[in-house]
Amino acid sequence: MKKLLLSVFAFCLLPFAFCQVSIEVSEGNKNIGGGSNNALSVTIYEAGKSEIEKAWKSEMKGIKGKVAMKKEIFADDAQFKGWSNTCDIYAQVNKLEDTKHELIVSVDLGGAYLSSGQHAGKFKEFKQFVYGFAVSTTKDAIAGQVKEEEKKQKGIEKELEELVKNKEKLDKLIEESKAKIEQAEKDIEQNGKDQEAKTKEIEDQKKVVEETVAKEQAVK
Repeated sequence: MKKLLLSVFAFCLLPFAFCQVSIEVSEGNKNIGGGSNNALSVTIYEAGKSEIEKAWKSEMKGIKGKVAMKKEIFADDAQFKGWSNTCDIYAQVNKLEDTKHELIVSVDLGGAYLSSGQHAGKFKEFKQFVYGFAVSTTKDAIAGQVKEEEKKQKGIEKELEELVKNKEKLDKLIEESKAKIEQAEKDIEQNGKDQEAKTKEIEDQKKVVEETVAKEQAVK
């Protein structure tokens, strides 16, 4: 089994952290295309099965393959770039983990399945094609996650803005309330002085009343 080990870097969606994701394309016999046939396998990260299948169908249509899907994705009479003859391409997507799926691809050249031993040039080209697909699909999936996380971040930032605005309103209310309390305290102090003045006014008026009553009683 021959392997091509190539590395790409992707964000881990953790603050200030990175992780290395190794995209590895391998060759070997797989149960695909109606039997045990030579195939290429690659692990795709973060993308869901339906996403990978949709992306692969699009790639197959891009090389003129007549795409059909049952248990496998079958591209009939695909015209791979630079190849003089058409080929039939079989593909499977198998779940390994929630964030990891295996893509298996087998190419029927018409009487023989693509292999590094018999078709070195074509094999190298197609292997690079599968590798490129795995890298772009992984990156697209992570880019989608970044977009979602950025959307969440904007939502949180908006909530913070609302909290800041609400605090400003409360601060203003407190300042207005302080001013009202300060004015009320002055009013209370003035009210006390007014009460004292009014009490004295009442005492003075009582004396006037007493004098007037005395004046009345003096008349006989």
